[in-house]
Amino acid sequence: MSEQTCDCCGTVEDRPADVAGEVEPSTDRWLGDAAAMETPLPDDVRTAMEGFFGDASIETLEDWVAELRERTGGGSIDAEDLCHADGETAHWGELDGTRHHFRCFYDAVVLAELASEPIEIHTESPSGDVIEARATGDGELTATPSTAAVSFGVVTDDAALPAAEATLEDAYGAICPAVRAFPTRDAHEGWAAEANAATVGMPLSIATGVAIGLVGE
Repeated sequence: MSEQTCDCCGTVEDRPADVAGEVEPSTDRWLGDAAAMETPLPDDVRTAMEGFFGDASIETLEDWVAELRERTGGGSIDAEDLCHADGETAHWGELDGTRHHFRCFYDAVVLAELASEPIEIHTESPSGDVIEARATGDGELTATPSTAAVSFGVVTDDAALPAAEATLEDAYGAICPAVRAFPTRDAHEGWAAEANAATVGMPLSIATGVAIGLVGE
């Protein structure tokens, strides 16, 4: 497996105060069941995802993953495409006794699906809460705490938009900072109201759908 490093993943900053004050957590940001990949996205998330590509039509996370694959090569993501870190991070997955550090914890979930083997996952929320998980590599995932949530979305800064045809590096820069784990749904909603990203949340335990979409044939 390549240990290619990725320096493209930025950070999510707080929104300016006047914008943050207009944002209220809402139930339509929570994709809480097994149909999460097919659930219509909130308008701001859909608009941000469509804006990343410029000419896409996106209604669901399933559409988003399909568009990502088509625009960045058309095939399955490979292990060497993951956003490996060149040093220790708070986001890692342990496979067959080897610990792989990533810029984005969700890469460890993707790696489990690629390897079709269990991976022990460790990450930290934006506020420093430790979240651990076990991805089985066949679509199942258990999390500690059991209330853990994950966000999916896109950074809304214009600087994150690709200048031309989107590359995988562009995608990492716009997506990775918005994909975070949280100890609870409320923790995600509080963060989402202040961050310069348009996101939805879901239980971490049902969040393998994006990984499966990225690696499927």
